[in-house]
Formats: sequence, C-alpha cells, structure tokens
Amino acid sequence: MSFVKNNSLFIRLVMMVSLALCPPILLSHFASSYFISKYGFEQAEQTVSNVAQLTAESPVVIEGMQTPKGDAWVQMIDFLRMLTSVSGVKFIVLIDMHGNRIYHPELQKIGAHIVGGDEGEALLGKTYISSARGTFGFSQRAFRPVYNESGQQIGAVVVGIMSREIEKSVSRLTSPMTWLFSLSLVIGLLLAVLLSRKIKKILFGLEPDQIARLLEERNAILSTVREGIIAINRNNRLVVVNEMAERILRSAGVQGELLGRPVQEVVPSTRLDAILKEGKPEYDREQNINGQIIMTNRSPIIIQGKTVGAVATFRDMTEMRALAERMTGLSNYAEALRSRSHEYLNKLHVISGLLRNRRYEELEEYLSQIIGSKIRETSSIKVNVQDPILAGLLESKFSRAHERNVTLTLGGSGVIPQLSPHGAHALVTILGNLVDNAFDAVSFTQEKHIDLSVHCENGTLVITVADTGRGIDEEHLPEIFRKGFSTKGAGRGIGLYMLLLTLDELDGSIEVDSHAGQGTSFTVHIPLAMLTNGGQA
Repeated sequence: MSFVKNNSLFIRLVMMVSLALCPPILLSHFASSYFISKYGFEQAEQTVSNVAQLTAESPVVIEGMQTPKGDAWVQMIDFLRMLTSVSGVKFIVLIDMHGNRIYHPELQKIGAHIVGGDEGEALLGKTYISSARGTFGFSQRAFRPVYNESGQQIGAVVVGIMSREIEKSVSRLTSPMTWLFSLSLVIGLLLAVLLSRKIKKILFGLEPDQIARLLEERNAILSTVREGIIAINRNNRLVVVNEMAERILRSAGVQGELLGRPVQEVVPSTRLDAILKEGKPEYDREQNINGQIIMTNRSPIIIQGKTVGAVATFRDMTEMRALAERMTGLSNYAEALRSRSHEYLNKLHVISGLLRNRRYEELEEYLSQIIGSKIRETSSIKVNVQDPILAGLLESKFSRAHERNVTLTLGGSGVIPQLSPHGAHALVTILGNLVDNAFDAVSFTQEKHIDLSVHCENGTLVITVADTGRGIDEEHLPEIFRKGFSTKGAGRGIGLYMLLLTLDELDGSIEVDSHAGQGTSFTVHIPLAMLTNGGQA
C-alpha cells in the first residue's frame, strides 16, 4: 500500500483500475475452463456409457460371446469394429466371468486378463464408470454386464475413451477462450491507461495532494478577502459563498443554508441568472438586498468557450461611502496644503523682491493687504464654522480660489456646530464636490465669482453654492446626478453621484437652479441632527 501511496496519480489509477478488472476477468476464465472441462468429461462418460449399453444389449454380441468360433463370432467382431469407429471411442473389450478378454481390438491380447483392476463390480452385475490405466493408457471406462437370453450373466463389456483425448477436446474448446480472456485483459489494461490519462488531463496534471492544497488555499483566500463573493453553477444554484458574503447576506435578513440553494431564493434582486444567460459582465452596479445597498460586479464564468456559471463580488455601500469620504477628506487636506504652499511661496517671492529693491512702503502696504485678506477670510470662517475639519476644507478652498483668480465669498447666518466624525466627512463630500464643480464652471468665463452661503435655522443646515459659470443645458439637468454622466470627458461623473448618495443617507435634499449662460445654483437641505449625532436622527 505504501508503494501505491508514494506513486503518482496516473500510476495509482492504472493499478487500481487494473486490479478492478483482472480478478473478474481471471475468475471468468477459470470458471469457463472448469465448466468446459467438466462438460467434456461428462460427455465422454455419457458416450462410453451409451456405447457400453448398446454393446451389452446387442444380440450379435450376446450370440458371439457364447459361440467363440463361427459366423456369429465374425459378425460380432465386424459389429464391434464398426461401433468403435462410428462412436469415436478408443476401445470396446469383452471379458468373461473370470475377467479374461473374449474380445480386444488388438487380437494378440485376447485371452489375457483385463488390466486396470476395476472390473470386479462389473462381474457382479453392476454398471458403472471408472478411471484406470489399461493397456492403452489412462482412460475413462464404462463397465456393463452382459446377459444371455435366459438372464444369466455371461461376462461384461468395457468401453473406454483415453483421458488425453478428452483433455485435447477440452483444450480445443478452452484455447480460444484463453486467447479471448487474454485479449480482454490487455484491452482492460489499455482502457485503464487511457482512463487514467483522461482523468489526469481533467485534473490539469495535478496530484491529489496538490488539489487538496489548492482547495485549502482557495478557501483561505476567500475567507480573508474583504469583498463578498458568491458564485452559481449553470443550474442557478449557489456553489461558492465566502465569509464576507455570508456576513452581508445575514445582515440583510437572509436565513437558512446558502450553498446549494437557487440564487433567486437567497437574493431575490439578483441578476446573476441573467449574466449566466447573456454571458456579459456588469460592473459597479448598485443592488438592494432587503433594504441593504451593496455595490456589486457580476461576471460570467467561461471555461473552454462555454459559460458554466457566474460570479458576483460586492461590498456594503456604507463601507464604500465611508472610505470615499475619508479619501475625499484626505484629498482636500492635501489640496489645502498644496494651495497654501504655492500661494505663500509666490507671496514670499514678492516680499523678497520688495526687500531687495528697498521698496519698504510698498512692502508695508502689500503685507497689510495679505494680512487683512487672511484675517477677513479666517474671521468669516470662525464666525460661521466651529467644526475644525469643515473649517480646514473652507480655508483650502479660499486658497485655491486665490490661486485660480476666483472670487470666493462666504456668507450666511447661524453657526455650524461641532459635527460628528461621520457628519464631518459627509459634509466634506457634499461641500467639496459643490465648490469643486463651481471652480470648473467658472474656469472658462470672464467673471469668476462663487458665492457660498451657509444657514442654520430650525434644526436644518442650508448650503447654497452659486457660480457665474456657463450654466447647465436644460436637457442635461435630469442626468447630472447619474453615475458616470459628465460633459467634461471620460472618467468623470462621480462627484454629484456620491453627493446624492450621501444626501440620501442623511435624509437630505438638493435643488438645482441653472440657466444657460447665467450660472448655476445648488441648494442643499440637511437635518442638523444627522450631522451632529453620527448619522442618527
């Protein structure tokens, strides 16, 4: 067994299939040989028994045994020779009551005692078959008593077939069978080799231990990825559900066993069945599972040109939004630092030049302008905004406005209080996208002016961002919040889409007022409690 275990899958399969084929083939061969041999000897015994009966009951033989000389004797000899030739037996021998031969095919042996020692029962009137070695060799012999007309036993007849002749007859029958079974065995071994090669090919030449290791590695990978992964077979039944997918589905209220169930029962809103049927992938699609929103990618599983299943990867939209918000916040912080660095570097160059040229009056006036502008911007932000993250965002936007020669004004009434981390990130996403879009809108206009207004009244935060850009065409207004829609080229159309998702999460709303050539105004309404209480009203 250790030899089998230490060999490759190919050798093990060949050996196992061979071991499965050889015993029944060999057993069939031995069984058929046994029954053919048994049948051959039974037929031989039947033949000698019939010939012995025919001889013992023949009047010619009875009369000839009683009159050893004369015509009856000659007729008996002719009859026995003819019967021997016709029946195919080796010999017919007649003996008297003393066991001496009355007739023998070899005339010189007539008168001598029969050889073999098995004639005793026949002289006592019994009929039987015996195996013994006579003058011709080992043979199967039938003994039968001979009676005269008055019923007195006058001797016995012995009819025999040589055992080697029976064996030759049996061999002539079993030899083709031997060749047939040998051929069957060879074909079985060839089929075992072909089957082993086929299985090896199906398994891509991998050994069982390699397959087991790959399965363990696959399960480990599926359990560690942060995305949910489900896969279905061609019958629309789930065959793969990793730990993250099960966690998301359970949180969405899905109960019971997952594997093996139709995907429509587990995820009623799924499109995996359509992907399986159409064979076309879908990327970055939102999906609602019992009220839980996920972002999913779906793709068919194609093997050798045939679609055999479909797979979906997905993540909870709440996590994705939080990640996007963090990334937006970091991007804004970096933008603020870059803008500040660039702005102050330019101003330092101006100050350095004024100093070198000893233009002290102009330097004093320039510094007054810088300090006064910053004091106004900073004081305006401090008056209206208490949250440091939002204040940092606004300062970065003022710096960027200076850099791009855009006039940015901040107005409004009421104070934005300290926000929760979730509320701050959400407001960064909303305000950052609106101001950035305003910057893009005024980039190609002569008048570059942006008004940012923040109002806090009756528990509602109202933000208005108005620009003097070219406005939005009327036919584009219904599409601006759709994911991927943009008139600015490929790879855009995400900002307003993320803004709308964030507003939905905060129970907020947005209004758009735009006229071609006159600019655009966005007004956002958000319950203040959603920003200060971690997203819980």
